[in-house]
Parts: sequence; structure tokens; C-alpha cells
Amino acid sequence: MLIPRGLLADPAGPRQDARPGPPGPDWPLPPAAEVDVLVVGSGVAGLSAALAVPAGRTVLLATKDRLGHSATRYAQGGIAAVLDLVDDSVAEHVADTLTAGAGLCDPVAVRTLVEEGGQAIADLLARGVGFDSDPSGPRQLARTREGGHSRSRVVHAGGDATGAELERALTEAVRATPSVRSVEHAFLVDLVTHDGRVTGALLWADGGPHLVRAGAVVLASGGAGQLFADTTNPPLSTGDGIAAALRAGAVLADMEFVQFHPTALHVDGDPRPLISEAMRGEGAVLRDDDGSPVMAGVHPLGDLAPRDVVTRAVAARMAATGARHLWLDATGIPADHLERRFPTILARCRAAGIDPSRQPIPVSPAAHYLMGGVLTDLDGRTSLPGLFAVGEAACTGVHGANRLASNSLLEGVVFAARIGRALGRGPVDNRGAVDSPRHRRDPVGYAPPPGDPTPAGRGQAWAVRERLRRVMTDRVGVVRSGEGLAEAMAELERLNVDLGDPGPAGFEAANLVQLGRAVAELAARREESRGGHWRSDHPAPVEAWRVRQTLTRSPDGGLDTGLLAVPTAEEAHR
Repeated sequence: MLIPRGLLADPAGPRQDARPGPPGPDWPLPPAAEVDVLVVGSGVAGLSAALAVPAGRTVLLATKDRLGHSATRYAQGGIAAVLDLVDDSVAEHVADTLTAGAGLCDPVAVRTLVEEGGQAIADLLARGVGFDSDPSGPRQLARTREGGHSRSRVVHAGGDATGAELERALTEAVRATPSVRSVEHAFLVDLVTHDGRVTGALLWADGGPHLVRAGAVVLASGGAGQLFADTTNPPLSTGDGIAAALRAGAVLADMEFVQFHPTALHVDGDPRPLISEAMRGEGAVLRDDDGSPVMAGVHPLGDLAPRDVVTRAVAARMAATGARHLWLDATGIPADHLERRFPTILARCRAAGIDPSRQPIPVSPAAHYLMGGVLTDLDGRTSLPGLFAVGEAACTGVHGANRLASNSLLEGVVFAARIGRALGRGPVDNRGAVDSPRHRRDPVGYAPPPGDPTPAGRGQAWAVRERLRRVMTDRVGVVRSGEGLAEAMAELERLNVDLGDPGPAGFEAANLVQLGRAVAELAARREESRGGHWRSDHPAPVEAWRVRQTLTRSPDGGLDTGLLAVPTAEEAHR
């Protein structure tokens, strides 16, 4: 656990049921509480999970910031779903997802996602999400095409403000649901287990620990973009749920696969503003300083190739020319269409002194999405009884080595609904939900370095965090090598966080160090290039590496790695 045990001598007297009183974010979190379901995180996955819990169950939704503040609201592009079986098909969306995933997608999980996508959109419409309409037909949703998609199947809201609209509608729905309480500024410190079962969580709020006992805990706490100095993720994306699950003994998978978006606005800022690939779907072209198209001859889909392909091409052109960024040229798109379709992007560009209708946009890659996370089955159940995971904190197998554009919001909604149905089938019992893979007894070298750790007051914790982000960007970023990864792991071993003065700043730094080591370790072991993992010293995919890597805590407190076989689509249908 992260919190010194002395602080938990009496985490609070009698239990308090969270059922009485009005719902809403102002509910004061007592020192100890008990609910049927605890949901951690308030992005699209967490809000959807809270709303999916069957009637008659008490739900506590805990968020480290405020309701409505999550990585979801930064999502611009939209949600991919098959809504027209004349111009599109489930088979085509499945094929696009498998192709983008570079051989590591779980085909059953992919088909589940795609087949249930239409219902997910219908559910969001029923919740009041205002998707953009297609003026060509009554009651038709506007659809666009993004990277890796063979059809125009991405629905959006507010032009390029899909995430913000989802967050708005689902937050309002949560506030209007009496059985769901919410508590803001409540940080997940650790999961509480008893006899191998998750029985609740320890939250940090109002300057101290609070124990919440729960029949089921749903981790929807997002990814870990803050591992990197250049990221499109907000400062709150520090992988807290994934790290807590690892400490509790859950199995993680695919942690080496990080998606770097090829077109983040090249300006100072944290996070870096995203320039959605939907702009390329509308005709924008990536160019270098000479004006030459970057993707010409690189991939049959050109500028709409899967993200990993475009990011590698961008990074290679930048390295070859010594450029700090490339250019996204949207000047060929009619100005009125740009204004209508991309109001958020245009506002951010103009705030930086750039007018996309008249000049190209400076862009460069930035960490965007973690394909790995807590390993789950199709109902969100993890290897630990009582623990579920959904959204970017989870690893369903849908994304493989590289996520297909606009599949992430869909995944959050689809698998949250499946968790709700699983909870409705009876008492939570995850036994056998996800088997722990056969783990190699290859200990991961996470022993702390000699000497006393430096106390992590707020300033020290921030210094550790910034150093880690620089190391991860330089050595575990878009281009990796065995030498660079070894240097990164040695440097990360020297980063140590002593929580003498507990608080969110230190907790986040500790979580990032733990996950940074996990990403670097699995990246070093995978001696090939595949999807979001690009090794300059092993530049091609290797068939023997068409397996998924896992990570779990060993009985002695260390960490062990393992392998999971990946069935082909043909094998999955047998």
C-alpha cells in the first residue's frame, strides 16, 4: 500500500451506508462508508458504468477532480459505430480494427465491441447526447472517416467536441439518478483486499484517508499519458487505478503499447492540444518543410493510414530533416466547412496565432492512449474477485498493439453496459473470470536503489514526476532501442518516492514511477516492432512475438512477466 499504516489505525469508526440523503457531488465522504458498487473515475467509462448498475444497488462514483473533468472531454473525433448496413458492415469495422491492432487484438472482443456499437449509440442518444445531424436526410447522424477506417462511420458532436458533449450529457444523467452518489476530489490510493478478493478501496479526500467497503469495485480511472513530457492527456491522467490494481495482485497486459498521436499542435503546453485526424478525413494533408506530402507512397490509405503508421512516418521525416515539427495543411478545405466542423481546433490554433484556413498547422507526435491496462474478460471482470475495469484503465484485448481511431469512447460505453449486466446476474463472483497467465519466473528489477529515498514533499514529488516524463519521452517514446530502454530502466530505478508526507502529488508520482518501469520493462523484452511499439534495433514484426505480455505481482512482492496466446480470427470462430 502507498499510505503508511499508522494513518490507518482507525480509518473511522462505524460503517456508514451511502444510501441516505440526496445524490450529487456535494455528498461529504465519511471516514468509512459501505456501498454495493464503487466506481472510480468520471469519464465516459465511469459515468456509463455508474448508470449501468442495476436498479436497487447503491453506487458511489469517486473522481479525483470534479465531475465533468476527465480525459473524455478532450476527445475530439467521435465514436466509431456501424449504423448503416447498406454502406458499411460489422465485418468491415471488425477487419479495420484487427488490421490497426497489428495481430494482437482479441477477435472475440473486437466482434463484441462492433456488434454492440449500434446499441451503444442508441443508449447515448437516449441519455441526451446531441450528436451532429446529417442535413441530407431526416434523423440521420453525420458521419466522417478517420485513420484506419475503410468507411465513414464516426459520429461526432459539436463538430470536434464529442468528448465534451458526452461528458455533459452523462454527468447530467448521473446527477439525476438517485441511487448514484458522487464524491469529488477523492483520490484512489489503494484497493482493499481480503483473502484475495477486492472488498473496497482507500480514498484520500479532505486531507486524509477514507475507507469505502463495496461489494464490487469498478476501475474507470483512465490511462497514464502523464508518463510522457509531450501528451494530449490532462495532468490527472496518472494511471492511478492501473497501479493500484497491480499492487493488489491483478494481472496487467499490453503495457508496452502506447499510442502516440501524429498530430498534436506543436506549441508549449501541458497537455498539448490535439488536432483530430478527422481533419485529415476532411482533406487535410501532412507536409514537410518543403511542402512535400509525408504519407505519399507510405501506405495505401495515405494520410488516413492507422495512427502508428502515420506517427512513424512523421517521426522518420522529422529525424531525416532535423525538423522539430511538420505541417498539417488544411488550407484546401473551404473555410466555412472548417469553421462548422472544427470550431474547437480552430479556436485553439488561433489562440496560438495560427489561422488554419490560411496557413498550415505545426504538428508533432504526442502520447495519446495506453493500449494496455488491467486485463479483463468480456464483462469487465479482472483476475481478482470483486474487481472490474473499463475504459482506458482496462485491457479488453480490443485494441491490440494499436487502437483504431474513435474505438475508445465506444469501448467505454459498450463494456460499461456489459459490466452492468454482469452485476445484474447475481452476487459478484469473479472466480475464473480472467485466469492468471503462466508467468515466467523472470523477476522485474524493481528493487529500490541503495540508500534512503528522498522525501517526497510536493516539490520533490513534482521533480520526480518531471524527471520521469523526460526519461520516458527520450528513451521510451515513439522510437525505442534496447540501449535506450536499458538506460531508461536504470534511471527509473534511481527515482524513488518516499511518502513521508502523504498526498495526491506523492501518490501520483509513485504511480507514474511504477507504471513507467512496467512500460519500459515490457518494451525491452519485446524484441520486434509492432503497432505502437517501434524498436529501431528490431524494426520488423516477428511472428514468435505475436503474443501478449502480462505483468503481475509475485507472492514475494516482486513483479513477474508472462505471455498470453492470441487466437486468429479463424481460430476464434472454431
